[in-house]
Amino acid sequence: MLWGGPVDADRVLAFSDAIFAIAITLLTLKLEVRPGLHGSAFTRDLRDLLPSLGAYALSYIILGQLWLTHHRIFSVIARVDYPVLIRNLAFLGLIAIMPFPVRLLSDYHDRPLAVAVAVYALTFILAMVLQGLLWTYVTRPERQHLLREPVPEGVRQGFTRTIGGMVLVFGAVVPLVIFAPRFAALIWAVGLLVQLVVARLNR
Repeated sequence: MLWGGPVDADRVLAFSDAIFAIAITLLTLKLEVRPGLHGSAFTRDLRDLLPSLGAYALSYIILGQLWLTHHRIFSVIARVDYPVLIRNLAFLGLIAIMPFPVRLLSDYHDRPLAVAVAVYALTFILAMVLQGLLWTYVTRPERQHLLREPVPEGVRQGFTRTIGGMVLVFGAVVPLVIFAPRFAALIWAVGLLVQLVVARLNR
């Protein structure tokens, strides 16, 4: 009764876009070289920046893919009910905190236990899972009153597999990057790009 029933989705989408924009902007805060350096000092600082650049590039790819997926989901949503709002807020909570695990990955990628890698992986995997739960909830046949038009079952299942594929690829390489944390960003980036290419070819 307090909720008052489904409401227009445009405001939710605008708020979501703002969270994504802020999170992506904050990724760049660690990307700086001290002013006034020359010669070997400049080269050394630039080399030390490479882990941060790698973490930024990987995170930008993943956040960009999550944003594209989010827009595709909301392209079929006309109205949101309370469960959709709660799922979306939980998802956005992880998006907003993304700069923290990205900084961990760039600053502590070479630690023996690779805890930073595990925290980074867990944050993104949870975000992908929540996005999948949002999609499967809102596209159920009994939720058609929330949609602009019914989603064919083939499209529903296909997009569910695409989201699941991202989770599997990202999670499957976690053991590998634990043993090779220095190359975590490169390994994840290659894995995700391969998954995206395969998903596009299977459309």
